Formats: sequence, C-alpha cells, structure tokens
Amino acid sequence: MTNDPELVQRAAAGDCEAFTALVERYRDAVRGVAWHHLGDPDDAQDAAQETFVRAWLGIKGLREPERFGPWLRRIAANACADLLRRRGAAALSLDAMPERDLPAAEPAPDEDVERLAARLVVREALGRLSAPTRLTVTLALINGYSHEEIAGFLEVPVDTVRSRLKNARKRLREEMVGMVSDVLSEGKPDPDFARRVVEEALRRGAEAQYAFRRDEAKQHFDAALVAAEKLAPDLETRRLEMQALQGKARAIGNRAWQEGVSLLERALAIAEELGDREQQGYALHNLARQYTFGESIAGGQRDRIVEFHRKARAAFDEVGDPQMAGGELFSLASQQIRWGEGAAARHSLEEALSQSAAATSPSGPTKARAALAMIAAVGEERVGDIIDFQAGGFFVRVEDGKGFASGGAGMTGGRDHGPPEASELARHLDAVLWQISLLCKELAHPFLDASVPVGGGWSGEVILYPRTLEPLRGTITVVSDSERVDVPAGAFEGCLLTELVITEGGGPAGGARNRRWEVSRRMHSGTRRAWYAPGVGLVRLHVRREDARTGAERETTAQLAAFTLAGGEGWLPLAEGNTWTYTWAGVPAEVASAEVYRIARREGDWWHMEYYRYFLLA
Repeated sequence: MTNDPELVQRAAAGDCEAFTALVERYRDAVRGVAWHHLGDPDDAQDAAQETFVRAWLGIKGLREPERFGPWLRRIAANACADLLRRRGAAALSLDAMPERDLPAAEPAPDEDVERLAARLVVREALGRLSAPTRLTVTLALINGYSHEEIAGFLEVPVDTVRSRLKNARKRLREEMVGMVSDVLSEGKPDPDFARRVVEEALRRGAEAQYAFRRDEAKQHFDAALVAAEKLAPDLETRRLEMQALQGKARAIGNRAWQEGVSLLERALAIAEELGDREQQGYALHNLARQYTFGESIAGGQRDRIVEFHRKARAAFDEVGDPQMAGGELFSLASQQIRWGEGAAARHSLEEALSQSAAATSPSGPTKARAALAMIAAVGEERVGDIIDFQAGGFFVRVEDGKGFASGGAGMTGGRDHGPPEASELARHLDAVLWQISLLCKELAHPFLDASVPVGGGWSGEVILYPRTLEPLRGTITVVSDSERVDVPAGAFEGCLLTELVITEGGGPAGGARNRRWEVSRRMHSGTRRAWYAPGVGLVRLHVRREDARTGAERETTAQLAAFTLAGGEGWLPLAEGNTWTYTWAGVPAEVASAEVYRIARREGDWWHMEYYRYFLLA
C-alpha cells in the first residue's frame, strides 16, 4: 500500500488519483471526528465533505507530508466549528450538549422510532465518556481502524489508544458497544463519497475560473475527469465528463488552443451520443471560440469558425432558443468585421436582427441595429480599417428630474492593427453613458438629479458582478450649475457640472476580493466629471481612473462633436430621433473616431437608446 507522504506529494503535484486514494483512506476517520464534534450523521457528512474540499485546495501548502492525518484532523475540527458558527451555535462536544440539541422526540418522516431511540441511547452513552476517549472509540468503531492508525491520526502513543479503549469497554456494556458501532455506521460515506468531494472541488474550480485563476480551475477540471473515469459510464457520468471537458477547454483558453479543440471535440461527441442538441450547441459555440484563438495565433481557421457558428445556431434553433441562436450570428458578425468582410458582416447582422426579434429580450435587436448603423456610417468597404468598435444599447428614463440608465456594449471587436497609442486608448475607454451611470446599476441610484442644489449630492453602492464581489462606494456631487463649456459642437452657457467619485469600501465586509474584483475595481474607481448643457444633454466628460490591465493612472476626455434634437427638455432631453456624437481627446491624427447615441423608440417610461463607437484608420 502506498504510504501517505508519497500520495500527498503526488496529490500536491496535481495527481487526482492520489488524492482520491487519500480520501478513501481517511474518509471514515474524518467523519468520525465530525460525528464527535457534531453528534449528527447528516451534519457529520457535510463537514466531512467540506474537510476534503479544503484539503484538496490546501494540500500544496502542507510542508510535512508524513503528518497528513493530523493535518486533516485539524481541518475537520475547523470545518465543524465553522458549520456550528453558521448555524449560530458555539463549538461544543457531547460532554455538555444541551437538551435543545438532542434529536427531536418525534422522528422525522423518513426515520423510524427504533433508529431514533438507538441514536439517543448511543449519544447518552458516549456523552458519559471523556472527550479524548469518545473520539478514540468513535474512530475504532466507525471503520475498525487499527490502534496504530488511530494513534497516528490523533498524535498520541499506541498505549494511550489501548488504554482509552479498555476503559471505554468497562463503562459500556457489550451490547452497547455493538449499538454504538451500528449508529456510527448509519451515515457512513457511500462509495460515491470520493466523487462528490471532487465534484465539489470542481464547483469551486468554476468559481476560480470566473475569478481568473485559470491554473487552479484547470486542476479541478482534471480532477473531475479522473473521477469520471472510475465511475460507471451512465448518463450522469457522461454529462459530468462533458462538462469537465468544456470547463478545462475554457481554462486553457488561448494558451494551448489546439488542446482546447481536442477537448471540445470529445465533449461534442458525448453530446451527440446523448442526443442533447442544446449541449451540442454549447460545444459547437466553444469550438468556434477556440478556433478564433487559433486564427489570431496561427491563421487559417476562418472556415472552421464560420462552420461552427452556423452549426451552433442550427442547434439552438432546434431547441427553440432564439437568443442563443442570435448570439451565434452576433459572434460571427464580430469576426467578419475583424476580417474586413463588411458585406458578410451586414448579412449576418440582418439575420441576427430577424432572429432576435423572436427573443424576449430587446437587447438583441437593439445591438443589431446599432452595429448595422456603424457599418453604414463607416462604409462596408472600410470595415477592414476598424481598429476597435463597440455596439449595443442603453435604456434610459427621466422621472421627476432624476435620470436612470442601464445597458452597455453588446458587441465588441476590431483588428487592433492601428497605431499602438490608438489601440491602447480604445482598450482603456468605456462608453460615455456607461461611465456616468455607474451608480445606476440595478437602478439603485440616479446618475442625474435636478432637485439637488450646488454643493449637495448622493451616495450608494457601486455593484460589481458577480454579486459575490465586494461592492465599491460611489458619491455624486453637484459642483456647479453655471459652467461655460466650449466643445466642437459649440459653446454652451449655464452648464451643470457633476462629479462622480468611486472608491473602495462600498459595502459590508465579506465580499470577495480576487483578481476579477481587482480588474473591476480599476475599471470603476476614479473620478468622472460630467457637464450637461440645458436642453442639449451631456457635452463633456472627463475621466481619471486606473488602467484595468496595468494599474497606471490615465485621463481621458470625451466632447460633444454634433447633435440633432427632435424634442425633449432639461439636462437630458429625450425624444425619438435625438442623436449625440462624441469624440475622444488624444486620438492620433491618422485615426478617426466617433461615439454615437440615438434614441430609437420609447416603451412605457423607458427610452431605447442605440449606440456604437469605432476607431478607424483615416
């Protein structure tokens, strides 16, 4: 039998089979510790699973592999204490367990009276033993661990184990020993326990991937694949394997795009074997994405990209998901713009517009029309000169002088082949309306409030996604209502100046701070000064924040270059057909840029605003 140190070293190096062997070896011991602390088989099972997840995630930090057992015991004790804290209880042992923590007098619907009675008797009997003796007895009876194994796990001499067991037998009648053994074995982990542990680690791997910890995510997806190989090849196992293959491919990304293709081809084969058209659609979509990495690295993959996007669209059409089907056309159009295929991109967007009309969300048609308007403004023959673009939509309303907005970019892309400073600027910039409405996420607070006097303001959380991330704090202050602003669109008097400052400390402690949070913090934090002209709207925006990638501080300014108004009033006039065009300062002379907003229609209190932005080689 392989010893612990060797298994630990292999597991720390990412060997999932070695870790599975450790789980099999120690699962009953860990459950015994959990039962000792919690006194309930279901709680003990939960704590045992949590223990092995923590061990899997922390095994690289174990400096003394030969002490794996004691290390695992301490993790189990901490997991039990955490479970009790979450339930509002103090960590306790059976020595002083209050009456309210005993099982209910009436059995649960799926629990017979005899089993309940046995559990009560056993708990009372074990409660008469000292804590060290009780834990030793639990380990001896739950799976028949040898005296030497118990001694190593508890870090005590073998003679101490023998003495404790001898004393326990004196205090427990022989028939009681058998009853204790039966009760302790009630919730004994079934043969699938190791798989469930790895599945939980896989779930956390998905979280790690979302937090940009791709190496950790890959390790967990590997674990799931190893676990799947040991299970019966039933429907559930094949789905697990398919999900793990797709997850691993996403974790690999563009670092080894051909390996990702191989993984996704295996996932697609399983989806076809299961006859699952929806999962086939996802696998085909991910294959198109993986070949996109290949096109950017090595070239020669365009036909495959088009093929898989079209096949994915067909799969989603078959399962009646027009939103996903339209999404494939948007992805394809974005690639065609990147390749300079203006006519093909227009055709894909027209298809997407028709496809998205059947979806419940209005965002599809909005971004399709915005992207088509951009191609018309640039010219199909000039699409290949686009360095960077965004196209999407916002939903805006003004109520009692308060302005709210939600939405953002739906499509992004470009060839990134212009002057480096233009590409850097485009990467740093976000849509003008997105910049000023950061406090509006989920419509919690307005970005504009005409009732607030100069010197006044309002504050609130700046929500980050996913919601598990710790929010930031935003404050908007009305600085002045008598500014003069000169911009390419003209000179404006009596302008309103607001200042949005976003910092850390937006909410209660406990939100996640990981790499994704740091990138989001850089994108959101900083200062944004916005000038609004009466009867015109936003005429200037000055942004000072960190670069999301490098952390270096940057300053940029957007200015109103042209506007057409069909109606509306106040600081943000809203009417169908109103259009605003902005340009950004600092764009090289050989690059043309524009950011255009147009109100397309009104639905109830909300105005649908289409927008696009491009940087184009002049």
